[in-house]
Amino acid sequence: MIELSSCDPINHDDLQEPLASFPRVSEPLSYDEFFREFLEKNRPCVFSSSFTQEWLARDDWVTPSNTPNVEFLKSHFGDGEVPVADCDQKHYDSQEKKTYKLRDYIDYWHSLRDPCLGKKSCLYLKDWHFVRDFPAYKAYSTLQYFASDWLNEFWHVRSDIKDDYQFVYMGPKGSWTPFHADVFRSYSWSANVCGRKRWVFYPPGEDQFLRDPFGTPVYDVDSPDLKDIRKYPNAASAKGRIEVIQEQGETIFVPSSWHHQVWNLEDTISINHNWLNGTNLHRAWYFLVESLQQVEYAIRDCSDMDDWTGQCQLLLHATHGMDYHEFYTFLQTIARRRIEILTGKKTHLSFGIWETGKNHLLYDLKKIQWCLEQLLDDERLDTIKGFSDTENHPSNLLDEVVNVLS
Repeated sequence: MIELSSCDPINHDDLQEPLASFPRVSEPLSYDEFFREFLEKNRPCVFSSSFTQEWLARDDWVTPSNTPNVEFLKSHFGDGEVPVADCDQKHYDSQEKKTYKLRDYIDYWHSLRDPCLGKKSCLYLKDWHFVRDFPAYKAYSTLQYFASDWLNEFWHVRSDIKDDYQFVYMGPKGSWTPFHADVFRSYSWSANVCGRKRWVFYPPGEDQFLRDPFGTPVYDVDSPDLKDIRKYPNAASAKGRIEVIQEQGETIFVPSSWHHQVWNLEDTISINHNWLNGTNLHRAWYFLVESLQQVEYAIRDCSDMDDWTGQCQLLLHATHGMDYHEFYTFLQTIARRRIEILTGKKTHLSFGIWETGKNHLLYDLKKIQWCLEQLLDDERLDTIKGFSDTENHPSNLLDEVVNVLS
């Protein structure tokens, strides 16, 4: 069982002790064990292939020779629209993307095997909202360790937008994802349906040494430019680099704020989720505030314009993915669903609350209480549209949470 006294957040800038080796989980462990050893400690690990062996995708999407069954995907989902990145075209700190029909992307995939067609660009299907687009096909089930997923719970119950952070990736050998940390500083998990990947990780805080004089992180951690002190003057100070090869069927847990880069060593299909919960909520909050500060600094010369605060929130949503009001709505949704369970108004919720027990739900509310207190302490709050409504003010939700906790 977890202790509520352990709910105070750790310093979000903490530099963690380097891992001697990449932790592996071969046998089932309890949720509390995973919670203590990996979620709270913000440590990565890899689960063995036994945890995904019952997935339908591992049968339907894989040929007898353990390669992607692209013909099955084409025949069943070929009309789906998929985002495709060109690994040969840098676009700011990411890769240039276009939208394809899945059947057209698979035609490209086949063309890679025909030497008569010459060299092709390396195209990587990324961030396909497969569950959203094909909800009736049950390709997989989320491992119980990742089921306390506030982010996808929030998007699942929203009526104003149909979205999620549940993705399928599919790429040929040599496709890759540049150096980055995950959206909102969320956790992520990535399971190889087939194929193999190489991962490089750096612990939180080490990315500061892998930036150029303008603060831009390196695009490729294997780039020889990192040895050029004019381009990356602090690169030699970066510590804690750790690599792992992910085999077919294995699942990587990526902790919050760990920068990483990934290469497909073979033709590969993977399933990836981004997720937040009480153990990394403080990191998501700190990153939201940091992102707003960057926006405010970027347009500081316009601070005397009408509704400058509102313009900052618009830009925050465009660059970060959330603004303050949406983040509060996220907290409100998660808190009230737990309050309904704890007060007996509901006995079951359709998404996101795994049978972790009452103590974990109380832990969730304790972390939400902390975050609401941070939000209410922010002097910008009463100048942002949407927070002037007294009935929907964060102070009211804070009172609800405190009443349940008491």
